[in-house]
Amino acid sequence: MKTAFSLLARTLLVITGVILLMLCAGFFFDLPEVLALWPWPDGRLSYVFVASILAAIGAPVLWMGLSGELAAMRGGALDFTVTYSGLAVMLLLFGASISEMISLKLFLTIAIISVLFNMMLYLAVSNLPFRDKRPVPWLLRASFIVFFLILVGVGTALIMRYEAIFPWPLKPQTSIVFGWIFLGAATYFLYGFLKPVWGNVKGQLIGFLAYDLILLAPFLQHLNTVKPEHQLSLYVYTSVLIYSALLSLYFLFLHPSTRFGSEDITYIDDAF
Repeated sequence: MKTAFSLLARTLLVITGVILLMLCAGFFFDLPEVLALWPWPDGRLSYVFVASILAAIGAPVLWMGLSGELAAMRGGALDFTVTYSGLAVMLLLFGASISEMISLKLFLTIAIISVLFNMMLYLAVSNLPFRDKRPVPWLLRASFIVFFLILVGVGTALIMRYEAIFPWPLKPQTSIVFGWIFLGAATYFLYGFLKPVWGNVKGQLIGFLAYDLILLAPFLQHLNTVKPEHQLSLYVYTSVLIYSALLSLYFLFLHPSTRFGSEDITYIDDAF
């Protein structure tokens, strides 16, 4: 029974990861069929940001399916529960003002279903053990707390629609959506800090690296065109991207005890 559950879960994770990465490519390369999924017209950089979020989700989901580290779904489930709960509340409070741009009933239904699904997903995997229980280096744990604080601050500012908090101008509805995405991600990194085992944190680093790789080149190009009021935000954001990319690359590919291929077979016995 447990083996059947594991096989089904891993298969669904792989399929979901591939679909998310395909959508990431669609947003990044401006495919009209994919851009139409975004409920309101937006600029090129906003589409690139959506692509980066899809990469940050799709890459670790694919890794979970391939590795069998199903307990790592807990962090992602918490992330989406926070994000969609916030969006549902925003739709209930302010949906009337944007009902001409989106189908309020449809998007509210999607948000509520997503909250319920992710809550149930968290409960379903809450008792699964992590297969890789290696401890997380202190630098990573400290960095996760810094990322948590940054994401909470920026996410809150975006929801409040403060101007110039992002490296380019955002439409009000885009600012709110991005803000809740950031607060969800903050929860993800907080969970990584509170549950410091490598089977939990590895997926977060994989997602962070995918996110960085999507955004870095467009951000560096944007340095030549950024408006003066958005320069500080762009410099800070780019610095965080560079730091997090170097952090992920080091611990995933170079650090002797955490790099790919360094797994101890005692940690990889099937938990089922």
